[in-house]
Amino acid sequence: MHRHAARTIYDFADITTPHDNLIARADAMAPRAAAALPKDSVTDFGLLLANNTPSSPFSHGLDGVQQKDNWLFINILLAAFFGLLAVTLIYRWTHMFNSHLRHLLTMGAGRLEDQRYWMYNHGPFWPKVKKNLLYAPLGRVRHNKEIQLSKVISIGTLPSRFHTLILGLYLAVNIGYCLALTWHRENAYSVIAQLRGRTGSLAAFNIIPTVLFALRNNPLIPITRVSYDTFNLLHRWCARVVIFEVVLHTICWAVNAIQSGGWHQVHVSLETSTSYRWVRHAFYETFLNLHRLLVLLALIGVYVHLDKARLPHLPYIQLTFAFWAAEWAWRTMRILYHNVSRQHGITRVTVEALPAEACRVTFDLSRPWRWQPGCHVHAYLPAFALWSSHPFSIAWAENRPRAAPLIIEMEKMASINPSLRDDRPSMMTRDSTYTRKSIGAHTIATIAEATHRPENANIALTRDAAVTSVSLVMRARTGMTRKLYDKAAASPSGTIMTWGAIEGPYGGHDSMASYGTVLLFAGGVGITHCVGYVHHLLLQYQAGTSSTHKIVLCWSVPNTEALEWVRRYMDEILKMEGRREVLRIRLFVTKPRHRGEVISNTGSVQMFPGRCNPKTIVEKEMQERIGAMGVTVCGPGAFADSVRAAVRDVVTEGCVDFVEEAFTY
Repeated sequence: MHRHAARTIYDFADITTPHDNLIARADAMAPRAAAALPKDSVTDFGLLLANNTPSSPFSHGLDGVQQKDNWLFINILLAAFFGLLAVTLIYRWTHMFNSHLRHLLTMGAGRLEDQRYWMYNHGPFWPKVKKNLLYAPLGRVRHNKEIQLSKVISIGTLPSRFHTLILGLYLAVNIGYCLALTWHRENAYSVIAQLRGRTGSLAAFNIIPTVLFALRNNPLIPITRVSYDTFNLLHRWCARVVIFEVVLHTICWAVNAIQSGGWHQVHVSLETSTSYRWVRHAFYETFLNLHRLLVLLALIGVYVHLDKARLPHLPYIQLTFAFWAAEWAWRTMRILYHNVSRQHGITRVTVEALPAEACRVTFDLSRPWRWQPGCHVHAYLPAFALWSSHPFSIAWAENRPRAAPLIIEMEKMASINPSLRDDRPSMMTRDSTYTRKSIGAHTIATIAEATHRPENANIALTRDAAVTSVSLVMRARTGMTRKLYDKAAASPSGTIMTWGAIEGPYGGHDSMASYGTVLLFAGGVGITHCVGYVHHLLLQYQAGTSSTHKIVLCWSVPNTEALEWVRRYMDEILKMEGRREVLRIRLFVTKPRHRGEVISNTGSVQMFPGRCNPKTIVEKEMQERIGAMGVTVCGPGAFADSVRAAVRDVVTEGCVDFVEEAFTY
């Protein structure tokens, strides 16, 4: 879409004259025509060196572009996006309604018979759709296992079958629109101009979803409950389409420009641009390390191009900048609100070195923060990674007071209600999401809980999910996590203090509380994703507000040292009331030092040497399930793919849903 402001047009006999001589002759010659341009006309910011060639009229402006067709195709693309959004919303809302109805009709400890209806599929169509489309990888098994060119170079993962269908349609539509040209024209350069306009228009429009899908706080994520991982996949492919169309657009412009004024025309047009030179410089300086800055500079260059040429696609870029700016402003406000306060200062971070090259990182927030099971955060540790942030699942969250309450306050509470005295059985406070601990060896309950709890019952359901302490487990890889672990391990106490911030929460769209059976698979540090679900479901079970009557946690670790990563949290879970009736834990140690190291026959907690076989476990639990079964996995790509394959094998035998937590971005 490079247009030339032909305020004065000249004829040149020799278009190969050196550039400086051409400009000198242009200044000396009188204009053949000097018509004033309309205020809103399409222009450009170069000099037209010649207008006496067949390609000259089609090297600038909208001649031959057929803008009406461009608008038509863009509107069709927009309608397709909204149509896909509508279908996704209908599917999500239907699924949410079904889950909520199942939850209401089956929750409670004494309603096992109500689970029978939800055990089975009521029709063959939808299970086949889940098996062959929604849950299916592109090929047979491989989906999230990365494609490695070398130990350090990865080209990403394969999209699922459903994602491939959507992306294939998107690519086909864009290619089809680029080829929907009036090919039979007398002047071939007009066809090139039409392709230039078509690719430029489509690229300008596709920039909007490219940027929108890349935003962490994309408003479509909470609306559709589609994971950021999926939107990031769509973002990458939209970006590839934009790059393809921009390259094709530039080639078409260059062909007509060269035919009109030679390579000197291309040189003059680019040199007189106010954006291309420093964008090119920024490209080479920042491409490898600063992707966002590169994109920002590219968008600024596109904005200048559209603005100076007075092209009608400028609102697309303005909308893109509006989305980006609004998201960054929202993120900044959330980070500052939860991590900075006048009373508590900046969020304090405690880093504790753990065995098997991992560390526990605990953020003591300045303000309460909303938590839900299955969510993750982006952690900022400027002392180790300056402005970078990294995604981590939450291992543990609780409302930890920064200062112990005064003894007189405890006595006042006990005087109001005798059931709150220290000699009462241990109960949990209202504000804690996980452990409802009070100060000292005993715990207390709120007045409302103590008043309304049934006899011999422990009401453990949280009324408030606000937490002030969030713990993550980071396994040392490279970069920030390696620096963090090395410094904590080198400390005499194995613990260091620093400052930082967390951003979130993200994800955690389904609490899994509507399923009678919940099967959790974790590989390595992926256990942090599952621990939150286990504790939340047990709390719901104690309160009688969950449909879950069976929880099976399968964790595959390389060695027994890795068990220390979540030992503190698992000890709390194993002490909970009703745990033995609901929870089964199976630990798989893939590289034990000796066979006797991993033998455990305690009943509800079992340990096995060797790899976890998801197919065997899923088939066994499918036969012994209670009600509908929900399966979730968080771990290495190959492990997650094996769980996906196991679920697909049984999805037609009963009501089974599959949820995968993957950080492939």
